[in-house]
Amino acid sequence: EALRQQIPQDAPGSIQACVADLSDVDAVDRMWTRAVDLLGGEPDLVVANAGRGLQGGVLSSERDVWEAMIQLNLTATLHLLRLAGERMSADAEHHPGRPRDVVAIGSVVGVNISPFSGVYGATKFAVGAAAEALRREVGKRGIRVTVVKPGLVDTEFQDVAGYDEENFGRFVKAFGRPLDPADVARSIAFVCAQPPHVHVNDLMIRPVGQDYP
Repeated sequence: EALRQQIPQDAPGSIQACVADLSDVDAVDRMWTRAVDLLGGEPDLVVANAGRGLQGGVLSSERDVWEAMIQLNLTATLHLLRLAGERMSADAEHHPGRPRDVVAIGSVVGVNISPFSGVYGATKFAVGAAAEALRREVGKRGIRVTVVKPGLVDTEFQDVAGYDEENFGRFVKAFGRPLDPADVARSIAFVCAQPPHVHVNDLMIRPVGQDYP
C-alpha cells in the first residue's frame, strides 16, 4: 500500500494492492482470482517475484531456514508458474494473437553459484530450470516464459538474508553502484514489449562493476 501511494496519480493505468503469503499455495490461488476480478479477465503478464535469500553456503547457512526458503522460492514459484501456464493457455484458445508473458525472477547466483549463498543459489538454479521447462510446454501457444536474473539490487533483501558489513558489505563495495528495483522492472518491461513473435527468454542484469558472481 505504501508503494502504491508513491505512484503519481496522473500515471497511466491503475494499481491495486492484494495481501498474500506466497508460500501458501491457497493464497496464490486467491490472489489470482482477485487479479482476474480486477482486470475483468485473465492477466497478460505474471511476474513470479516473491522470494528471500539466505547468507552462507551448504555448510554454513541456517539449516532450519532451508525448508521455508525452498517453500517460498521454489514450491510457491512452481505453483504460480503452473497456474499461469494453465490459465493463459486456456485464455489463448479463446483469445489468440496477443502476447502473454510469464516472468520468473532468478538470480546471477542461479547461474554462477556463490559460496556466500549456496542454498539460495540452488533454489534459483531450480527456478531457472522450471521456467525453461514451462517455456517448452507453452511456447507454441504464444506464451513467453522468461527468466530475469539480477545481480546486486539495493533492496531489503540483503538484511533479510542475513548479510552484513562483515560477511557481505565489504565484498560488494567494489561493485560500485548497485541496481535499483526500477532497473529490473525496466528490463521486464523491455522483454514484454517485444513483438509477439520475438522472445527474450533469458536475461541477466548486473551492476556495471559487478565482476562476481
